[in-house]
Amino acid sequence: MELKYFLYFLVGGVIVSMVTYFASQAKGLIAAFIANLPVITVITFLIIYFESGEKAVVPYAEGLVIMLFPWLAYIFAIIFLTYRLGFIPSLVIGMSLYFIVAYVIMSIKKI
Repeated sequence: MELKYFLYFLVGGVIVSMVTYFASQAKGLIAAFIANLPVITVITFLIIYFESGEKAVVPYAEGLVIMLFPWLAYIFAIIFLTYRLGFIPSLVIGMSLYFIVAYVIMSIKKI
């Protein structure tokens, strides 16, 4: 196994651990801040750039913007449905919405 993949795994694990720690301490805003740090996207951009160049970075960045809409559907489902239906049902509905909206977008874009 290449060292770079171990480092990717390590960085991802550290971020997930920090988010989990702060969220479990009822510090949701700090946890959300850490979760949304562009560390993973910066690393991903750099890796794509070094592997394939600028021409591959831009479509990836555009895809991130387009896939923001399914992610927002997922997050809003969690926010609005958790107190009404419970966490697990809202999570299932949110993930379903994510996949449905993503499928619709990808079908329109003909990916």
